[in-house]
Amino acid sequence: MDIYIYKSNGTYLGFTQDDSIYSRDGIYLGWVENNYVWDNNGQFRGQILEMNKNKYIARNIYTISPIPKIPKAPSGLSSIPTPPSNIEPVNLPIGFQDGF
Repeated sequence: MDIYIYKSNGTYLGFTQDDSIYSRDGIYLGWVENNYVWDNNGQFRGQILEMNKNKYIARNIYTISPIPKIPKAPSGLSSIPTPPSNIEPVNLPIGFQDGF
């Protein structure tokens, strides 16, 4: 199942498909592993947060990030979903910022 990901300002960022994260245009951004997000270079980008039934990638700036991982290849994009509309902005919890 695809999961739509937004930025805290309400802009549609992209989607997940088979634990890979893609931009709204289908460009590979990284992957999800145990709810943690890594970019296409293996750098930690944050975790998936759910707020108001929407998903965000956010990083806690007050914690130490995990060490980088060996980059993973994309799982293979089967199709690009029709982009949903942008949504209302949200305030991330204190200490969190957008991961992408």
